[in-house]
Amino acid sequence: MIKKLFYLFLIVAAGVGIWVAFALWSGVYSIYSIPPGPTEPNGTTLLVSRDEWEPMFNSPDYKPPKHDSGKSAGVTLGGTIHGKRALSLRTIVRLPYIEWCYKKSLEPEKPVPDRAP
Repeated sequence: MIKKLFYLFLIVAAGVGIWVAFALWSGVYSIYSIPPGPTEPNGTTLLVSRDEWEPMFNSPDYKPPKHDSGKSAGVTLGGTIHGKRALSLRTIVRLPYIEWCYKKSLEPEKPVPDRAP
């Protein structure tokens, strides 16, 4: 009986791991790292729902590049513009501080080449 529960636990853990990896890769989730400081003495790393234009690795010290809103402007069917959601509302999982994720958030983004039609 214990052996069956262990195998079930392994299958569920593998499924959750695969889902998180896929969600990070596809843009559903993002990793947000808060370094140690006055508000968070030990720091923290959060798995959050990704907002528009948010990179995979993010932090309070990340400076996003300016995006040309003219390129994405156009007619939409029933679409509305939403403001940024608060970090506390987007948090999925709270993890201990991971310095590698914080350093990754400070790396400059690789430019995406324009695709010719």
